[in-house]
Amino acid sequence: MHLVFMIMSVNNRILFLILTVAGILFTGCVETLISVKVHPDGRYTMNFITKGDSIDVFNNDFPHPAGLDWNTHVTKEKRNDDDIWTMSTQGIITQAYIFTSRNDSLTALQHPIQITKKDGHFATRYTLRNVFKGRQVYLKYPSFGRSLQESDSDSTRWLDEAFYYICSQGLNDLQNDPSTAIDDGIAERIGNHIHNTLARVSQKELFDELENKQSFIDQMLKPFSKDLPIGYSTLLSNATNVYEEELELSSDLQDDQFKYWAILPGVITSTNADTIIRDTLKWSFGLQQYINDDYVIEAASVVYSPQRIQTAVLITAGLFLIILFLAYKRRK
Repeated sequence: MHLVFMIMSVNNRILFLILTVAGILFTGCVETLISVKVHPDGRYTMNFITKGDSIDVFNNDFPHPAGLDWNTHVTKEKRNDDDIWTMSTQGIITQAYIFTSRNDSLTALQHPIQITKKDGHFATRYTLRNVFKGRQVYLKYPSFGRSLQESDSDSTRWLDEAFYYICSQGLNDLQNDPSTAIDDGIAERIGNHIHNTLARVSQKELFDELENKQSFIDQMLKPFSKDLPIGYSTLLSNATNVYEEELELSSDLQDDQFKYWAILPGVITSTNADTIIRDTLKWSFGLQQYINDDYVIEAASVVYSPQRIQTAVLITAGLFLIILFLAYKRRK
């Protein structure tokens, strides 16, 4: 991860597929603690504490929320080998929260949270639901997903599969935009040509070729130069950027570990927490838990109203005594 960001800062943006390979080999580790305390009025306080080296803390794989509702504090602890940075963010929320800049963002780990409070006559019920959106890695590039789990495997064997997915998605985006769409038949032929070209190139050759993505795409589209508008190769290269960033985020998240603590009012009635210590629900997870499907944190609690319950019991008992009295009088 360190090498990835150093190279990106020097060379602006060389193809991420190359950098990700280096990132898999040279990784750091960062831990984030997320705590949620639900208040009786339905508001909830959230704390984010991320700890690690500067590269891991300040990259964008798991950004802390920012804005008027949030306060952030950063500290640094001196170490002989490397400084340890801690970023703490706190806020009080009154509604559901998305925690990403766009609802449809591919380049942000979405983790929407929803707290509900439902008042009843005898009890108030609270629910917490926080969803860490699945990265769908095995649906998009299965070989890359396996490489994240097999650290001793050939870390370049997924390049052709991942690059084909990135190119095909970029091509689809251009086709869905009337201003950049080309003939459907030619687009289909381009997709097949890219797939066949990547299948014939060895992983090592592909690794070398992708040092310049634009040049590589130019070469792949050369047989179609007469059928394509001027600048189409650049359009395709630019259209793949967001999918490169999506893959980059999934790679960066492989070393992020999360601890999640929650406190709800009243008595816990249901939860999928890993452990419960006194009044605190605890979860612990990493990328493997949401590498494909959503990872869902759920809990529910109830707060009973003793005064209302006592009042209801007294009223019920009183009515019962009145009925008995009337029944007795009638028999007399």
